[in-house]
Amino acid sequence: MFQSIANDVMAVMRTLFLSGDWMTLLIALAAVFISVLVMRRGTQIGSMTLLALVLFAIGGYVRRLFAGPSSAEGAAAGGNRAVNQLEASWLQFSDLQAGTLLAYFIAFMVVILLIFAVKSVLSRS
Repeated sequence: MFQSIANDVMAVMRTLFLSGDWMTLLIALAAVFISVLVMRRGTQIGSMTLLALVLFAIGGYVRRLFAGPSSAEGAAAGGNRAVNQLEASWLQFSDLQAGTLLAYFIAFMVVILLIFAVKSVLSRS
């Protein structure tokens, strides 16, 4: 079981940070940095990780919303397109398995902890 979780976390890390998709990387790092800036103590790691995941999801939604319409959407009106994108994002989220959600949570938690540790060390000097 631990090996399965570790493999999922490594797959998420590779997908987010090593895939070469610069916009996804920028959204993920912005979500992490905002969470680290808000974080005051190390005990807030759970809530800050949840905040980073919510910010990442909102950033991904906004990215897809402002991207050009896909061929399936055609020339849909702006309001309909936003609602269709929201429904598609919700369906994509509901199709995620619990292991994948846990892997995203752990991956974001590790990155937040690393950046928070660097921030803490630099602020003490």
